[in-house]
Amino acid sequence: MVAKDFYQNTATYRAGIRKTQNHVLDILALISMVGVLLSVLRVFQVGVAFLTVAALLFGLCVLPSIIWRADKYLNLRCVLLFVGYLTVISIGILQLGLLSTGVGALPFILAIWAFIFSRRTSLLVLAGMIAGMTVFGYLFVSGQIPSPEATISEWNRDSRSWIVAVWAMVVCGLIVLTLIFNLRSFWIETDVEAEQKNRQLEAMVDFSPHAILIFDLDTERVVATNTRAEELFGISRDDLENAPKLGTRGPERQPSGELTADVSREKFKDAMDGGRPVFDLVILNADNREIPCEVSLSRIPPFDRKLVQANISDLSNRLAEQKQRADLQSSLAASQRREAIGQLTGGVAHDFNNILAVILGNLELLGERVDDEDHQAMINAAIAASKRGAGLTRSLLTFAHKSELQPEVLDLNSIVREAGKWMGRTLPASIVVEISLLAGLWPVKLDKTSLESALLNLILNARDAMGGQGKLTIETANIRLDDAYIDTRGVKIAPGRYVMLAVSDTGTGIDPETLAKMFDPFYTTKAPDAGSGVGLSMVQGFVEQSLGTVQVYTERDIGTTLKLYFPVSDTAFSDAIEENPKQRSPDRGRGRILLAEDDEGVRALVLAVLENSGYDVRQAENGDAALEIFRSDPAFDLVLTDIVMPGTLQGTDLAKMIRKTHPNVPFIFMSGYAAEATVHGNGLKPDDVRLTKPVPKAELLTAVETALGMKE
Repeated sequence: MVAKDFYQNTATYRAGIRKTQNHVLDILALISMVGVLLSVLRVFQVGVAFLTVAALLFGLCVLPSIIWRADKYLNLRCVLLFVGYLTVISIGILQLGLLSTGVGALPFILAIWAFIFSRRTSLLVLAGMIAGMTVFGYLFVSGQIPSPEATISEWNRDSRSWIVAVWAMVVCGLIVLTLIFNLRSFWIETDVEAEQKNRQLEAMVDFSPHAILIFDLDTERVVATNTRAEELFGISRDDLENAPKLGTRGPERQPSGELTADVSREKFKDAMDGGRPVFDLVILNADNREIPCEVSLSRIPPFDRKLVQANISDLSNRLAEQKQRADLQSSLAASQRREAIGQLTGGVAHDFNNILAVILGNLELLGERVDDEDHQAMINAAIAASKRGAGLTRSLLTFAHKSELQPEVLDLNSIVREAGKWMGRTLPASIVVEISLLAGLWPVKLDKTSLESALLNLILNARDAMGGQGKLTIETANIRLDDAYIDTRGVKIAPGRYVMLAVSDTGTGIDPETLAKMFDPFYTTKAPDAGSGVGLSMVQGFVEQSLGTVQVYTERDIGTTLKLYFPVSDTAFSDAIEENPKQRSPDRGRGRILLAEDDEGVRALVLAVLENSGYDVRQAENGDAALEIFRSDPAFDLVLTDIVMPGTLQGTDLAKMIRKTHPNVPFIFMSGYAAEATVHGNGLKPDDVRLTKPVPKAELLTAVETALGMKE
């Protein structure tokens, strides 16, 4: 663009030179016309020779300027004018010698030539003029050309007169040439320097990291802009220029609640009054996307117009970096806070346990010696308080990662089944409990007491979140966590195989503020006498001490799921357990399957796997379409469905509708969210197969074989 402007400016400069030269030649043509009239007068004074002078002046100096006005005839007109003047001056010299008035015009004629043509040709013409004057001088001095009068003759025969005349012409010519060429060089150099500065200024503006716009408040339009403004607004320069002013390229209201038009009007007025307002403003680009910006306004010359320049900086990256930095600082502060609290609580808890042991032991001894019932009741209350204190110190030790864990190889399914036996005594009858346990769950190596305590804490929290009424679901699953999952959630665990224990409720969900603090020690939303605020801290401490992680999924007015991930125990693996189990081939490919999956990519993948294994598969993009297919042709051996899909029927609803008329049709449920069946509606049977996305091929085919085997 800068190069384009340079060539445009160069062409403009040359056009200006040609225009000036045309004006000069036009003025000389007028002077020549005056010379024609004077030559007619000279006819009566000197003789008829001046009729020739008049004709030459008109034909060579006046007439071309009348008939040849185009720029292409500029040089020809100059040459004819120069030849005409030299011829006329030569005739005058032949008639009058040094008394001819044309002698004094020679330097100026040479100056005109130099103005239009090059230095080299001008010097050649000067040399020719000197030679011509020398010849005239010789002819007059030698008497070969007679003078009209004796006094003139004597003057013309004096060689000194001609020497003076020649040198005067040389000096005048050199002075005029020097003056003309210096003026012309200065003009060109000044113009080039100004052009370079103009190009540099344009480049500075055009390549500025800030969007620059100039507004004309008289017309309320953008009159100039730069490339960065095009990029910021997503609008071409031609469309952006002459567009409405800044206030109309924004939302109706700013984040502060002020009207964008009012903010714009106030700031422009401040700039017109001589101020330099700097303020934050949200603008809209061509896609109507809001962009936070910093705007500075200032009035610019000429001051007879209302011109205001706006420098606009995109704050999106800066705000994102500030948020990222704030998040990192918050995370670091939380980590340091937890570490400090952990060190403090770890030290205090051990010593406090010793103190409690003394208190509790003495209270029990004292209770054996007291017969008074009132005193015995006081001792029993003190003993109960001491035991609660001991439980609190154990929780503190777990949170501080300093509890003495005694890990052993466990089956999480067995722990959950045992919990099911006592949950009925802990939960009110208004809470429905559903347990979904994955068959073939991988073993884990954990402290059994801490695991049971963590499960109890999650169950009690779920009970309180539901206000004593709702549905509680406990699930187990085998999960493979990869680097992508770990990176997106910012957890500090190694990728690999994990066993998941999830506890879901149908409560009101967790608000963002509480979610950010829920694992902080002693933070609780319960009443002062309803909880200490260390339960979830204890759970997190135990899981992290076991090299696992805790993840929370919550939706307002739908429910919350807490997932505990524990690493698989390598100790319990046998040679029969393989990282990638081999696919079994017997009896594969026999059966008709109805596939319901809304994600086109997942549906295509599952369809290909099943058809390549020989199954007859009908596919549907949602539950409603699947139900129509099944009602038109119910001869399916298996229904494989996603849980959450668009439309009226979720996967669980589809199962309910089909099982009303065909209760024995086996189902396989797929889900990317372990508790979706609970949170979004329940239609599962205990023997239904559940798969967590992404589902490996071998796992999918094994699940299909298992489900079809159940039917048989």
